Amino acid sequence: MKSRKKRGIALTSAAVLGILFAFAGTCSFSIWKAQGDSMAPAIQKGERVWINKLAYLFGKPQQGELVAFHCDVYSEDGEGSTLIKRVAATEGDSVEIKDGTFYVNGRVYNEFAAELVYMEPMEEVTVKEGEVFVLSDDRSAALDSRDSAVGTLKISELTGKVCFK
Repeated sequence: MKSRKKRGIALTSAAVLGILFAFAGTCSFSIWKAQGDSMAPAIQKGERVWINKLAYLFGKPQQGELVAFHCDVYSEDGEGSTLIKRVAATEGDSVEIKDGTFYVNGRVYNEFAAELVYMEPMEEVTVKEGEVFVLSDDRSAALDSRDSAVGTLKISELTGKVCFK
């Protein structure tokens, strides 16, 4: 009798833990499918990536990290979409585009660029506290912080960090 009761308690506990882990996983991570090539070659069209939704709960994005955010700009269905971009500059950094070249704190920044392309001039701006400046790896794709409709992003607006694909 006691062993049946213990087994019942163990099974119930395991089921409850399983449900809690499933719920925590759903709240902590999401899977996103790339709709375009703006992050190629890091992320190819159709490729799926995991987004850690809790990554910036206690920390801040770092230069070079891939981040996800919701964007309503240029949405055909009015629902908006999740975009993935790379953090090029963080709070306090100055950014500008001069002579077609992107600069962060006065230094050329072409890390992760799929290819070097001419970029339209942009006057120097300083990234505000609690914000990031994001770029597409395909620099010819303009739906990133260079586009005034997107601009710099508040860290609180980030959906999460791409953790693996």
